[in-house]
Amino acid sequence: MASTFSSTLNLELQASGENSGTWGTITNNNLQKIESAAKGYVSVAIASTNDTLTATDGSTTDEQSNAIIKLTGTLSGATTMSCEAVETWYIVDDATTHSGNNLTFKPSGGTGVNLVQGAKHILYSDGSTMFDVLNDAGNITANGTLTVAGNVSLDGGSFVFNESSADLDFRIEGNGDANLFFTDAGNDRVGIKTNSPSTELHVVGGVKATGNIDFDGGGFTFNDSGGSLDFRAETNTLTHALFIDGSADKVGFGTSSPTSGFVTIDQASSTGAIAVLTLDQGDDDQEFIRFDGTSAADGSKSISSSTDTGGSKVGAIRINVNGTDRFIRIYDTAI
Repeated sequence: MASTFSSTLNLELQASGENSGTWGTITNNNLQKIESAAKGYVSVAIASTNDTLTATDGSTTDEQSNAIIKLTGTLSGATTMSCEAVETWYIVDDATTHSGNNLTFKPSGGTGVNLVQGAKHILYSDGSTMFDVLNDAGNITANGTLTVAGNVSLDGGSFVFNESSADLDFRIEGNGDANLFFTDAGNDRVGIKTNSPSTELHVVGGVKATGNIDFDGGGFTFNDSGGSLDFRAETNTLTHALFIDGSADKVGFGTSSPTSGFVTIDQASSTGAIAVLTLDQGDDDQEFIRFDGTSAADGSKSISSSTDTGGSKVGAIRINVNGTDRFIRIYDTAI
């Protein structure tokens, strides 16, 4: 009875009493093929756009018997590399240059997977379909540290860290900052450039927003710690439309140098004149301005109660009332 060959590794299955004098050689060849299937390596240069791994019964040099296959060469078009339509697995190193073309690895006559240039794939074939084990694995559970050298791409679905709501912190390092992004799970806080956030979102450094920032409920406090921190808001043409001088405890509109008053308004333009301050009172029963202070008849306090008209007029301030210019007289004394 003649020898037959196995379907997966093409091992020579010798019949009883056959191959007298060559039985040892054939057995050694079989052992070599088994070794190749366990940890063998072969480099295969792709020769055409429809190439096939060699598979020869009893041969110790057939390509597809190896566990690890390195593919090389430059693709001239969409390319298919086929193996025998049997149940098996491979580690495939795609060292080819794709030049914008797809490289598909598949069982003969079956469905394959597209390889990624420069990537190493763990592939499994059920005889008709090739699977990329890591891509098709579904959920992966790692007990311990999982280290990835390279990129991690998420295509579809979502990424959830700490699904079980345990006290597990999360940290992302930058090139020069160990805590570029940090989540403090135990305190339900997020830190940017800090691993000890003191509130729900704690940012150390600058914040730039392109677009709107909406506050829905709660309040907004700037410089809650009471430090010497300035605050500035720009408009289209004014760099200091609103300026808070934190060290001097003063507020400026249109100026970066609030002067002696608590509030300074500076309309610095000499052309296209506009009013420095416009007051629009919609309630007929309410005043425009309310002054609260300490009064005295002699003019020594912030409010004078004197009705004396003996003071000398030294000038006037122009105002506009309902579209008509008017003047407020200024006296040199309160009495």
